[in-house]
Amino acid sequence: MNLSKNKDPLFIELGKIERSEQMKSATFQKLQTRIQKKRSIPVMPAVISVALATVTFFLVFSFMNESPETAGSLTDAEAIEKVLNMQLNKPEDEFFEVVYAKWQRMEEVYASETEYTSDPMEGTPELIAYEEYIEKNFKPYFTTNGFDNFKVQPMDFHYFFAMDNQRNYEMELLDLNIEQSENTATNYSFTAEVEYTDPDGESNVYNLTGRAIVPEQGKIGQINFTDANEFQQKISDDATP
Repeated sequence: MNLSKNKDPLFIELGKIERSEQMKSATFQKLQTRIQKKRSIPVMPAVISVALATVTFFLVFSFMNESPETAGSLTDAEAIEKVLNMQLNKPEDEFFEVVYAKWQRMEEVYASETEYTSDPMEGTPELIAYEEYIEKNFKPYFTTNGFDNFKVQPMDFHYFFAMDNQRNYEMELLDLNIEQSENTATNYSFTAEVEYTDPDGESNVYNLTGRAIVPEQGKIGQINFTDANEFQQKISDDATP
């Protein structure tokens, strides 16, 4: 090894003093150790950079592949708002298709005088399509028990049940105010302003109030409306031939 090429100050000083062979050997070992350390230092930043790049890639990949239900937790108010927006705006065509198909099948099944030992609708394609629609759109915002109770009689029966085969109306949520209870953090009250345009083109604004219980963050356990303006009755009257 040609140490003179390293221009180390300690090596230069060695040539200026008289020492024993033993001292020279000891000093040489120290110098060699120092040189080895200097040569190994540039390797560490490269290792750290590779490690950081690997961790960053893993985090980005995980986030991009996270499911919509888990990609960021909703607040309680956001969960309530999601559900009310789906309930108080005119639904998409898919809703009418699955609901109307289910009700047509129910009329056929229950029109029979046959006595059944189990629900004849169970397992029918129409009921399965309806349940899948409700689960896809509402389940992410409810607790397990809350969703089980909700899907038995979802709120769509309150405001859309009479319009399943009559879509020439409009319904829009104009304003929504959600307030958390001061005494019970899991309890919320809300007021909603809804504009309804009947099949004849006449518009009216209805005010609804309601309550929701949210026992888990972003997961509703119970939600219901109070219809003081008889909005439901208006829709039912409009749908009656």
